[in-house]
Amino acid sequence: MKILLAFFLLHLTRGNLGQSANMQPNYVLIMADDLGIGDLGCYGNTTLRTPHIDSLAKDGVTLTQHIAAAALCTPSRAAVLTGRYPIRSGMTSFRRIGVYIFAAGSGGLPTNETTFVKLLKEQGYSTGLIGKWHLGLNCESSEDHCHHPLWHGFDYFYGLPLTNLRNCKPNGGNIIIVGARSTVRTAVQVVIVALITLLLLCLLGLVTMPWKALGFLFLAVVLLLAALLLFFSQFRNLNCILMRNRRIIQQPFTCENLTQRMTSEATSFIGRNSDRPFLLFMSFIPVHTALYASPEFLGKSRHGLYGDSVEEMDWSVDIQGTIALVPFSTLP
Repeated sequence: MKILLAFFLLHLTRGNLGQSANMQPNYVLIMADDLGIGDLGCYGNTTLRTPHIDSLAKDGVTLTQHIAAAALCTPSRAAVLTGRYPIRSGMTSFRRIGVYIFAAGSGGLPTNETTFVKLLKEQGYSTGLIGKWHLGLNCESSEDHCHHPLWHGFDYFYGLPLTNLRNCKPNGGNIIIVGARSTVRTAVQVVIVALITLLLLCLLGLVTMPWKALGFLFLAVVLLLAALLLFFSQFRNLNCILMRNRRIIQQPFTCENLTQRMTSEATSFIGRNSDRPFLLFMSFIPVHTALYASPEFLGKSRHGLYGDSVEEMDWSVDIQGTIALVPFSTLP
């Protein structure tokens, strides 16, 4: 996984840009999953149009040897928020998958971890997360939301508690079945061989087992496989969730205009907090698969759906920057 991390220190104040620079600055942190370093103009790309991100790089600093603390979404995001190696907060290990996939699963970033968001909130900042969280949701039940962003210093959250897997897009494919195909195939083969062996041993009289019990065993295996197939077929309906704070507002969420909706929420957050310092963490849904783009950007790039998604993200950066750099007194 490659992550673009852009950090803006906007010296904006409660009235206009001409006030004292000693006032608390506002922060806008932008993150994008799976964006290649070679896919931006500021790093040498000449075929993808990213003028607004390039402008930020021109006026700021570009990093060429920075690496993430982990190669997957969940642990690398935990490291960004805490400044610690993710293994220290239990967000990665050698014995389990390093990301959260199911909404009903337990676990997440421990609430006793100190995030930079909590530190800014203690300084009087209004804090908002727009986009992807992917650091856990529940502990004991599907409603306790003990790992929710609001427990980690954010005042406002609008986005996905998990991530945008291919399963979340109609006809986008099933990444779980693809990823577990070899494991499932091996398990099914072992079960079938074991049942056939048991049947042959019974027929040869080497093992005594009631035929009724054997029939129940076959039935149990068939029902288990059917239940797994049903669960995976309903993954989108069960796990692809869009939330506002602790309330689910769309299940499953739709990709249509999703980036534009996130952008609207980000600019609204900036406008609502014109009278106090704020931190906005814009955690983009693109360009993580499943890929998508709004109709205005669909088919407009030279690199297919991926390029469309990158160019729409660049548009979003421009909109947020334009709003943030306008004196607060002129905001509607």
